[in-house]
Amino acid sequence: MVLLKRIKIWASVLYSLFATFPSVKADIMSSADTADFLQQGKSLIRFGDGEFGIYRGKDIHYQAWSPALKAEFDEIKAKYEKDPLTCPYLLAVPKDFMTVSGLKLMKKRVYVSSWAESRLQFQKTFRRDIPYGDSFLFAKENFAIYSQLWKNEYAPQNVIFVHNQEKYAGKFAQTYGKNVRFVQCPAQNAYAEADTLEKTILQVIEQEKWTAEDVCITLSAGPAGKALVYRLSKLGYHCIDAGHSWDDPLEGM
Repeated sequence: MVLLKRIKIWASVLYSLFATFPSVKADIMSSADTADFLQQGKSLIRFGDGEFGIYRGKDIHYQAWSPALKAEFDEIKAKYEKDPLTCPYLLAVPKDFMTVSGLKLMKKRVYVSSWAESRLQFQKTFRRDIPYGDSFLFAKENFAIYSQLWKNEYAPQNVIFVHNQEKYAGKFAQTYGKNVRFVQCPAQNAYAEADTLEKTILQVIEQEKWTAEDVCITLSAGPAGKALVYRLSKLGYHCIDAGHSWDDPLEGM
């Protein structure tokens, strides 16, 4: 039974690999262009292999799939695809893993297993005639690029930092010289607490008497972070889905 399941999984992976073998054609910005674009005031939502897996009904190892999570992802996608120019957030996908040839993807087995199905999902079900950011903006080699999101002259001094460990909020405050308020999220299945996290963030803003121009909300909360950026950006807040760049930096190709 286990062997049959593995065969089915790899059959799907290999089909996806060859269906997208030349590359997936799409308008995806470089990391540098993504950072420059965000400094104009857009929020950021990043989709990676885990988020594409949610569309296919799969769990992430730290976030269980649920109908509500899938439905909110559908809303994020639909709003962005309807009018990316007026959408309050930039949707990002992994530029390198989408646009390279299948031959280059085959350099490592983990690339194939992680990205082949996501490539096909993107190719078949996402609009590709609109611009996307690069979700690997926060790869560790891009520190000098993404640091500008909090160092540029327009970046507010106040940051709400959402993470599962407070020590990273302290490191962030020290690195960027910001006034940081920490909001803790669960390390596992944070989406179940998304409503509570949203309420807590808004309470902090109210307590501090901040306006939307006074604060940037920086989130490392997995799929819950995507949902929170979606909700809060609609209220006018500038939000950055930074992922776990602080504790588990992304590795590019």
